[in-house]
Amino acid sequence: MAAVIQEPSGLDEDPAAYLALPRFNHTLDFDFELSGADSHTATVSYAATDVPPDASWPVLVFFNGLGGHRLIAAMTEGIAREHSVQILTLDKPGAGSSSRGVSIPLAARTRWMHAALMAVLAHEHITRFAVLSHSNGIFYALYTLLHLPPTLTATNWTLSGPFMPQTISGSLSLRLAAALPTPLPNALGSLLQVVPPVARVVGWSSGLLSMSAGMLSTPKTADETPEESERRKPPHQRGYMHRYVGSACRTAIMRRGMGESRLSMGQEALFCLHGGDTVPGAGGESDSVWGLGAGATDADVLRGAFTRIAELYPDDALRIHVVYGADDGLVPAKGRAWLKDMLESAGLMHDEDAWTEVPQAGHDDILFLEEVVGKILRRVE
Repeated sequence: MAAVIQEPSGLDEDPAAYLALPRFNHTLDFDFELSGADSHTATVSYAATDVPPDASWPVLVFFNGLGGHRLIAAMTEGIAREHSVQILTLDKPGAGSSSRGVSIPLAARTRWMHAALMAVLAHEHITRFAVLSHSNGIFYALYTLLHLPPTLTATNWTLSGPFMPQTISGSLSLRLAAALPTPLPNALGSLLQVVPPVARVVGWSSGLLSMSAGMLSTPKTADETPEESERRKPPHQRGYMHRYVGSACRTAIMRRGMGESRLSMGQEALFCLHGGDTVPGAGGESDSVWGLGAGATDADVLRGAFTRIAELYPDDALRIHVVYGADDGLVPAKGRAWLKDMLESAGLMHDEDAWTEVPQAGHDDILFLEEVVGKILRRVE
C-alpha cells in the first residue's frame, strides 16, 4: 500500500510550506476595460480553501477589509472545514499578484473586483454562494450584489464591522485622516509598518489580524495552554484559531500579507476616505462615489445603494445580518446606529439576530471569535 503523504498544516513548525499550498496561491487572468479604453488582460490572485475530493460544499465569498489579503483563508480554513464550507477570497488590485504595477482609478476598484470575482466564479464553476464582507469590504460586496447576473445566486450577506465614513459616524480619527495630505494616506501601507503611532491614531482595520487584539488566544500563564486560556473566557470572547493556526504561522501570514499589500492599503485608504476619483473619463465612474453611484452626501450614496438592494432582492431573497464589536473604535456608536436605522427603514432586517454587537470586542476581533464565525458559517447554504 502506498504511503499517505500528510500535507502541512497551520500548526506545523514550517508555516512557509503551509502557506505555499496551491489553494492559497491561485492566479487567473481576465479581461477588464480600463478608463473607457479597449479591454486589457488583468490578473487576480485568490485563495479557495480545501474541500475533500468528490465533496460539494457551499461557498462563502469573503470581501476582506483595508489590508485584506487572500491569506485570511489560511486563518479561517480550519473552522470552515468544521462546518463543511469553502471560503473564496480575492486580493484587491495592488495586493498579492492582483494587477500589480497597473494604475487603476480609485472609483474603478469595485468594478475591477466584481469583474475579477465573476471570472473566478466561472473558472471554479460556482453559481451559488453566501457573502461575507468585513470593514470596507462593504463597498465591494454592495457593488457585486447590485450587478449580479441572473445566472448567479447570493443566498445571504453578513456584514462584519461594516465601515462607515466619518461624515456618518463622526469618527475623529477618520476625520483627521481625511484631512491629511493625499501622499500620506497613499503611503499608509508603509507607515503602518514603520510608524506604529500612525496606525494607532488613524485606527485602520488590518483586515487580517491585530497582533495585540484582546480576543486572540494568548496563554495567561507560562504553563497554561491556548485551549485552557480560551476556556477561561466568557463564551462570546472565545476564539478558534488556536486549534488550527500556530503563532509562527500567524506571524508569517501577517508579514507576508503586509508585505504584499502596501500599495493596495494606501489606495484603499484614499478610496475609503474620499470615495474614489474625480477625474472625468474613468469608465463613466467620475461622478460615482465608491463606484456605487452619485449622491450629495455619503449617506445619500449608501442609502441609495441599499434601497436598490431591497428592490433587487424582494421577499427576503437576500438575508442580511450585521455584526459589530461593541468597542469598535473605527465605527463609533453614532455610525452603527445610522446603519441600523437605514437598514430597518429599507426593510432589510428580517431575522431576530439580524443585528449583533459583541461585548468587549473591537473592529477586527469579531473575525476570530468562535461564536460569531460559527453563526456565519452555519448560515451558508
